[in-house]
Amino acid sequence: MTRYPQGRRPIRIALKFCGSCNPEIDLSSLTAQVHKLTSGREDIQFVPFDTQELDLLVILCGCRRSCADKEEYKSQAKRHLVIAGESLDGSPQSENLLASLIAAGIGRPAG
Repeated sequence: MTRYPQGRRPIRIALKFCGSCNPEIDLSSLTAQVHKLTSGREDIQFVPFDTQELDLLVILCGCRRSCADKEEYKSQAKRHLVIAGESLDGSPQSENLLASLIAAGIGRPAG
């Protein structure tokens, strides 16, 4: 018996990091904040990047160059969020808000 309603599985989320060669933001801190904001949610599951059937891929790039924002990565998930320095999906954001924006974006439906 599954603990998820109507046989649904949790949202599978993977994080893809850039090489962090020229970071403008602290990706380790950002990741820790996202995990803290989403802890206790049984509807999500963080999984390794190579997991099949990803629902969401969060691409974490430390600077605006956004070197990890590649179609070959994005195509592995139903949807994606791209952090590139102080931006989310190309929209400028304060580093202080990025974790909450990612956590809020996790619950959005695909499409």
